[in-house]
Amino acid sequence: MSLGTAARSVSPPSLFDRADDRHDHDTEPTTALGSGSDEPSYDLKPPAPSISHDNIEALSERFFSLDHLDVILRDHNLAARFTRFLNQYRPQHAQALTRYRETKKAMAAVEYANAIAEQILAAPGHPPYVAATLDEQFEVRSSEIAEDLVDDALPAYITHRLVTLVTDTLVKEITGNNAPIMRELIPSLAEVYCVTDPSLRDNPIVYASEEFYNTTQYGREYTIGRNCRFLQGPKSSNSTVQRLIKALAAGQEICETILNYRRDGSPFMNLLMTAPLYDNKGAVRYFLGCQIDVSSLVEGGRGLESFAQLLARDRSESRFGGRQKDAKHALSELGGMLTEEESNMVKSQTRRGSEETGLGASALSHRPTRGGRKILGMDDTAAERGLWPDRALGPSGRLPGVYQNYLLVRPYPSLRITFTSPALRIPGLLQTKFLERIGGPHHVREGILDALSHGTGVTAKITWLTHSATPGDRDSTGMHGKPRWIHCTPLLGSDERVGVWMIVMVESEEVTGALNRGQQVQQPLQGPAVEGAASSRFTGGKLYAEYLRREGKPGLEEGSQYGGSVRSRGGKESVREEHREREEVDDQFRDF
Repeated sequence: MSLGTAARSVSPPSLFDRADDRHDHDTEPTTALGSGSDEPSYDLKPPAPSISHDNIEALSERFFSLDHLDVILRDHNLAARFTRFLNQYRPQHAQALTRYRETKKAMAAVEYANAIAEQILAAPGHPPYVAATLDEQFEVRSSEIAEDLVDDALPAYITHRLVTLVTDTLVKEITGNNAPIMRELIPSLAEVYCVTDPSLRDNPIVYASEEFYNTTQYGREYTIGRNCRFLQGPKSSNSTVQRLIKALAAGQEICETILNYRRDGSPFMNLLMTAPLYDNKGAVRYFLGCQIDVSSLVEGGRGLESFAQLLARDRSESRFGGRQKDAKHALSELGGMLTEEESNMVKSQTRRGSEETGLGASALSHRPTRGGRKILGMDDTAAERGLWPDRALGPSGRLPGVYQNYLLVRPYPSLRITFTSPALRIPGLLQTKFLERIGGPHHVREGILDALSHGTGVTAKITWLTHSATPGDRDSTGMHGKPRWIHCTPLLGSDERVGVWMIVMVESEEVTGALNRGQQVQQPLQGPAVEGAASSRFTGGKLYAEYLRREGKPGLEEGSQYGGSVRSRGGKESVREEHREREEVDDQFRDF
């Protein structure tokens, strides 16, 4: 998460600061002194690498370039998807896109006219003929429209596509169905977080996860108490930074893809999501920042088909040189920009002209009739559209994708739900005990409690109860609940203690629509959670007994849902009455 300009933050020594000092340690040059020299030498003079992690800056420029937008618009299916995205999420740019496509057609028509004129032999000593020129004001207006699309519409669309891919991968990672290759392409999923406090001067970071430090290379001593702008660098987009500043100042959520820098100066592409955290009066108390390093998805265009096409074209032009545009090539480019209606008109005129000249169907039959492959029924699915909060909902702290469902829980022993995403902002949930919402097998609840008490990240499959469980609930299987996966990550403060837990809740098929119900395997604890749950310091029963003692609740008998049956005070009648009161409220959100 980044805010403001890099100039306002003094960063620790980095690769940029020592750029001039490295000359003292340079070794003897290995290249020949003269570029045209043919003297004996062992230097092969290889060119600089074209695509690598070290030049992610160059890839970032191409990623958010006008050339990338043009590649999208040249492909019928990609252009249709981009247009649908603008109509639904960025309608203010829909008209600009239409105007830009019209200006591109006008420019292509002028280019085609001049290509025809160049084929006409000019008189000796006369320059080639020019059939048409563009008005200067037309060019200026076209550039303004293109800049508007590249600065805002294209980054929003790219972020939307990355969120879709990352969400599907993250859901499979949490539910235990992810492929190892995706862990390499998208590291530290649902692990890189920070919380900032806007009530303090300059909105500094007050909590951050361990993976935040690992990803950025900035330690706790430097990170806590500073604004996130230290992640910005020379090639971070000013337009993106301004949008982040505006959203934070207005207390609104935002999702951006921005080029950030680690402490050693190495750049990385950061899929950044920030959301305000509201108290019970609707006031913004904190901001939550979620970051995912998507650099590997940008390299080679692995995450975006249109960018893969652009990089392939760049490699071709670098190897074989740019293609000379003759009249036929110019006409082909113009034809590719025509709408379906315009293309049908051209085809109709061509067919009529052929019939009038006597060529008829016999001549047309020799022409190739096969066009490019058509793709039907592959529009964005309802599940994919649901990954992105609808603009009609307005600012409310919503985040896209899997982060639609998250909880922020106080550390052990409180474990009280303090903040939630809007999707979970339901009556009776805030300020309740997190473990009172957890059903399922007894050993799963014990393992979760053990991990949360020791500050160990945990992933588990649970039964999410639609109303809080009480010690009188003897059997959790008889309570109404939904199968869910939770992914719990501790955020640490300046004292290196857990200050808050970030808990992402996954609903499986309801999130992506891509997982097979028949392949869901119950995995109570995964990854680091296994070690935490198996800790020998406390048994699950003793740990939970301690938790109940700290909460001022009576001891429970062995064998009930939480190790007991009913409360020792109040009797069964009071328990039933409390259940009725809870169910009246919980009926409002029973489907969650």
